[in-house]
This record gives sequence, C-alpha cells and structure tokens, in this order.
Amino acid sequence: MLRLNKTQLFCLMMLFEIGSTTLFVLGIDAKQDAWVSILISIPLGLILLNIYLKILKISYKENFAEIIIKILGKYIGYPLVFFYGLYFIYIFTRNIRDFTELISITFLPNTPFIVINIIFVLCIAYVLTFGLEVLGRTSEINFPILLIFIISSYIFISASGYFNIDQLKPILSNDIKTILTPVFSQLIFFPFGEIIVFLMFWCYVDAIESVNKISYIAIIASGIILTLTTVITLCVLGPAIASYVTIPFLEVIKLINIADIITNLDAIGIAIIFIGGFYKAAIFLYGGVLALSTLFKLKNFKWLLILICIVVSWYSKVFEPNYSYHVWLGLKMTPLYIHLPFQIIIPIMLLIIKYLKINS
Repeated sequence: MLRLNKTQLFCLMMLFEIGSTTLFVLGIDAKQDAWVSILISIPLGLILLNIYLKILKISYKENFAEIIIKILGKYIGYPLVFFYGLYFIYIFTRNIRDFTELISITFLPNTPFIVINIIFVLCIAYVLTFGLEVLGRTSEINFPILLIFIISSYIFISASGYFNIDQLKPILSNDIKTILTPVFSQLIFFPFGEIIVFLMFWCYVDAIESVNKISYIAIIASGIILTLTTVITLCVLGPAIASYVTIPFLEVIKLINIADIITNLDAIGIAIIFIGGFYKAAIFLYGGVLALSTLFKLKNFKWLLILICIVVSWYSKVFEPNYSYHVWLGLKMTPLYIHLPFQIIIPIMLLIIKYLKINS
C-alpha cells in the first residue's frame, strides 16, 4: 500500500502544487506585477525543496516522522511529530473548506454546507483507505486531464478576444518592496513550502535515487503553470477586478465564447479546481494520518482516518464562521504563525542538530 513509482510521484507533486492555487490570484498584492512575484518565488521554493531533500538524505528508508524521532529522540521527537501531524491535518481542513465553499457557490447553492463537506471528505477518505499506491495510480489518470483542461482554457480565452496584454503594464512599476512582500509573506509558504508533506512519502518511492530530479522538475513546471495562469487572469480581468472576485480563474473561464459555439465552459473551470484540490487535500490528510500512525505505532490507520474526518467536518464549519474569515486567516495569519515554523525554522534546526551530532 505504501509505494510509488517515478511517474506517480511526479503526477502527485504536480497536482499538489497546482492544487488550490487556482482559487486565488497568487501575489495579487503586487497588482499587475503578481506574475513577477511568482517567478521570484520559484527559486526560493527550490531552496526550500533542497532543505527537505537534505533531511531525506538522513535516512532514505524512513518517513519524516521517523527521521524526526531519530534526530531528536523520543522526548522531543514524539511531541514534534504529533504537532506535525496536526499541522498537516490543519492544512487539510483549510483545503476542505476552500472546496466546499467552491461547490456551494457554483453548483449547489441550496445544498447545506455540512452535506457537501461530509460528502467531499468521505470521497477523499474512501480513496485513502486503498493506500498510497492507489492514490498514485489515480493521479496518473487525472494529471493529464487537468493539464489538457488548463491548456485548453488558455487557448479558448485567448481566442475569445478578452486577452489584453496591456493589463500588465506598466511592468515593474511598483517598488521592489511591493513585489517582494507577497513573496515572503505568502508565496514561499503557499504553494512551495507546503511540499514538506512529501517528506512523509518520498521514502516509499521505488526509485529513491530519482526523487531529487523529479521533485525539482515538478516545482519548476508547476511554477511555470502558476505564472501563466496568473498572467492570463490579470490580462483578462485586470488587477483591480482579480483582487476582489471570489474565484478569479473561474470568472475568466466563464468569459470564454467562440462564435457562440464554444461557451458555457464553467464545468472545465470546476474540474480544474476540483481535481487539484482533491489531491492536495488527500495528500495532506494522508501525511497527517501517517505521521500520527507512525507516532502511535498503528498498523491499521483506517479508524484514525475516520476519526480525523469526523473532527475535520465539524472544525471546518464551526471554527471558521464565514469564508471571508477563512481567507483572512489563511493568507494573513497562517503563513507567519504556522507555516513559518513548520516549513522553515524547524527543518533548518533539524539539519543543524544533525550536523552538530555528526561533528561532535
């Protein structure tokens, strides 16, 4: 159940990185230079990836939870693994809220929120009960579909006549602080820093020697796709409109109209967002469950998976009273107080402690 081949790893990483990013215009605080902010964040994402891969080198046969315990011992390692499990589950909860809101707003406005939430969570839990290998196999089917939909949307919107490159002008008109602020306050954490969850899975790849190459390619390729998506969105909607509409990329796709023949393609937009979001949520949930099951030495994690899904369905509705609060919490508070320690500070400290142990 816990195994992946090279193709499955690449597909999962691409789906994960694209994930829920299509719900937002990344770096929109930089206005028309948002795409520049994304380009700057790609090499920073590669630096973070390099840190995570160095942690993997400590033991290629162990997942992140086992490596933490190996470095820090049980008295410090056990609590840290527990908090990493909660961290992955927290991000899973945020993704569930994102896509429940999406379905509620677009397709099922009259369906109770909790019903959509439970169905979505159950779908993810059902797939995960079959193991990591099955999740990887389904990604091999869904990633090409996602890629075709994304490329088609680029072509169709350009052919519809709404693409206006002047929306990006003047390029680099903002001061460097305006461009770099979203890089260090958002983009380095979301989506690039979130790749840390793959430390829970890299050790299960058949060709472990290929993990580095595949991971670097996936980060660069996904970064290019995110940049192009941002450029398309800005050129069609403009930075002002893109900054306040609920789901900018979906609004772009709604505008597709080629000779009144190819039109009403909302379903493509929903499919793009749903496929990416499904895999991102599933990977975070699996990472959290795997961390906790490693900590508590559980051979069968299905009951733990069910318990977490029940708690998540309650939490995603009760704790966050509305979608505006959810977005504010995710984009303004979570990066500094949650992502920063778990994605950057703790991994660097683990490497330092390991280095000091080797040289002591």
